[in-house]
Amino acid sequence: MKNVLTIMRKEFARFFKDPRLVLGTLILPGVLIFLVYTLLGSVFYEQEPSYTLKIVNPSASFSALFEGQDAYTLEEADASQTEEIKEEIKEGKTQLLILFPENFDAILAGGAYAPPGGEGTPDVQIWYDSAQMRSSTAYSAVAGMLDALENAVSNRFDVNGTGGGDLSTKEEAEASYYAMLLPFLVLTFLFSGCLGIAPESIAGEKERGTIATLLVTPIRRGELVIGKICSLSVLSALSAISSFIGTFLAMPKLMGGNIGDMFAAYTAGQYVALFAVMLSAVLLIVSVISILSSYAKSVKEATTFSMPVMVVVMLLGLSSMIFGTVKNPAAFLIPAYNCVQMMSQIFSASLSPVCLAVTLVSNAVYIGLLVFVLTKMFQSEKCMFNA
Repeated sequence: MKNVLTIMRKEFARFFKDPRLVLGTLILPGVLIFLVYTLLGSVFYEQEPSYTLKIVNPSASFSALFEGQDAYTLEEADASQTEEIKEEIKEGKTQLLILFPENFDAILAGGAYAPPGGEGTPDVQIWYDSAQMRSSTAYSAVAGMLDALENAVSNRFDVNGTGGGDLSTKEEAEASYYAMLLPFLVLTFLFSGCLGIAPESIAGEKERGTIATLLVTPIRRGELVIGKICSLSVLSALSAISSFIGTFLAMPKLMGGNIGDMFAAYTAGQYVALFAVMLSAVLLIVSVISILSSYAKSVKEATTFSMPVMVVVMLLGLSSMIFGTVKNPAAFLIPAYNCVQMMSQIFSASLSPVCLAVTLVSNAVYIGLLVFVLTKMFQSEKCMFNA
């Protein structure tokens, strides 16, 4: 145990004495992610775009649909200004030109039904520019309102008039969104943190020739392997946690909510389960990258060997978006995939203790096997010195 701690202290000293590594690995990722996501949230939810609609022959029925919607400004226009307003739409000064037939409200009040395109059917013309995002957005909104108005006038049937509606609460909808997105981000952060640290510790020492000095010390190879994996896992976890905290704090802003509600949405037990899953995932990833680094001759080669693994891990991270949350305990025997699905369960507030136990135990077995393989590689002179 003493030798393991000695190796860990050596790795921590190498890392924390380099300000560039500390800044680039532990601090900047979380800060940058928080700033970027917060900025996006501010753009989406705080700076709501305004829309100018110019209307020929204004309709009181139509104007009533915009009560309380400050983002829309309705301006009356004359038919003679049609071409001029079209140019304003192309320039982005105006978003829509709406031409109502004369006496449109009187026609609606008559209640007569005419088939679309038939004789006597009032025609509402909407001019917009699909190349302008605001114009296209305004068109979609206005077209939807007019469809709703048309359905209300024809009164052939009602939708959710006396019942029906969304069975999901706002909190459940947000939790579902987190369950799809966050597992992919967390797993990507974990792998990126491991990839930025593990190759340098093993392949870097082989490349510099310092691995020979380390191997001739009176330390068993198994202790050396455990010491390196534990230290690398701690450093990689710190890097991933930095990125995760930045994402976790910014996600409510991106969703238009607040941080307090998101923290309150999960229990202490769920946070503990999340930490345990992340720890098992980082140990698993560090072990795999360490094996690839032991086989490689340089840091560059170790990074190249790790790229296919990163692709596989990212694809597994997308499984929560594609397949949703899985409940079958047998699926949690698959390494990495089980971590994604477990995090999906946690973020969707549907944590299964059985699935959590299967995930942690199976990952512990895989980590033990990988450590055994890495120990054998450290005992091989041909592997460590590329003879």
